[in-house]
Amino acid sequence: MFRVLHLIHAFNRGGLERWLLSMLRTIPRDVCAIDICCKGQDTGPWAQDAVEAGARIFHVPLGPSHVGFAKGFSEILINGPYDIVHNHLDVYSGLPVLIAKRTNVPVICTFHNTDFSKAHPWWLRLPIMEQIRRSYGYFSMGYSIRHADLVTAVSRGVLESVIAGKVTQGLPPRVLYLGVETPRPVTSEDRAQFRRSLGFQEDTPVVLHVGRFMELKNHRGLIDIFQRVVDKIPRSRLLLVGEGILRGQIERLTRERGLSELVRFLGARDDVTSLMSVSDLLLLPSLFEGLPIVALEANASGIPVVGSLVPGLIEAREHGAACILHPVEDIGSMAETVIGLLANPERAQSLGMKGREQVEAFFGVGPAAERLLNLYSEFLHARQSSRFDDGIPGDHSSGPRAQSCTR
Repeated sequence: MFRVLHLIHAFNRGGLERWLLSMLRTIPRDVCAIDICCKGQDTGPWAQDAVEAGARIFHVPLGPSHVGFAKGFSEILINGPYDIVHNHLDVYSGLPVLIAKRTNVPVICTFHNTDFSKAHPWWLRLPIMEQIRRSYGYFSMGYSIRHADLVTAVSRGVLESVIAGKVTQGLPPRVLYLGVETPRPVTSEDRAQFRRSLGFQEDTPVVLHVGRFMELKNHRGLIDIFQRVVDKIPRSRLLLVGEGILRGQIERLTRERGLSELVRFLGARDDVTSLMSVSDLLLLPSLFEGLPIVALEANASGIPVVGSLVPGLIEAREHGAACILHPVEDIGSMAETVIGLLANPERAQSLGMKGREQVEAFFGVGPAAERLLNLYSEFLHARQSSRFDDGIPGDHSSGPRAQSCTR
């Protein structure tokens, strides 16, 4: 049995956090004891779910001076004891690596994206503060990449972008594919009841988007696409799940386009996969994606994805995800694909079911838990033997086998 401390910002409603919860619920604690340290101003809305799944939650806020965080995080590692620190921070990843090295705890850094323009307080978005933050991130991430014992990323695209010629002193960088849960199939009555609950007709075509309101998610392009869809299928509706600093701008845009009655802003939701299961498709015209958990969840829920031709979605498609992709600037083609699927629900359902089967086989919780446990087992063995089998990126089937991960 080994003990691992995951370091995240907070247990917010997001893909990383849903994956962590699924790992907590799948991997027995007597095989791998997973605890969580949160650096944000609070531990997030899902922290209690993690506690109920067996994790210990530590809260060590990272303030401007970094002193309190450095002291608190050091104490956690000294008193643990932990076999591994699994660091999921990006811009702020350097300090935890430094602390882990000083306390002699091996550290794995996993990067989930290459764009780190997350929502921040207004004062951090001022030009001078943004420049300072970018400079900080450059040196912080550079340090973590050079000095972590192992650098991983959720896709080849992210790994190549993050490493980008940097020299790593640890073990060879790896891809660590995450995973998603497969919800129960829904019935036609479930779909009809959902539409009635929103005041829609039972056969209303429903397009779903899930993501923070930030530039990276391309909500303006999303509205452009939906405008074209409505021109051909006036009964269609768009549901937007998420919060973020750009929500107000997108609400104004929908009013200006005369779409207010056709677009619903649902805010942050805990039932994302349930919403997916009763929708017709997921529209994801992002400017960039690492390996979008939301796209995998959509397929696991039985619906296809229409999205932009970006590395993360291409990689998901290579592993069986049902994604129909177009260049991000090709709004017309994305709209035509959405129109075609909404007009032919049998084809959309067939694509979704195919995606569900293939995503479950590769990105399901069971395979993801095995990958994680095998990575940890190989990592610790390699540190002891100064040897690490490169294997296939994302496939951690080589090396010493981890114990069963079935509760």
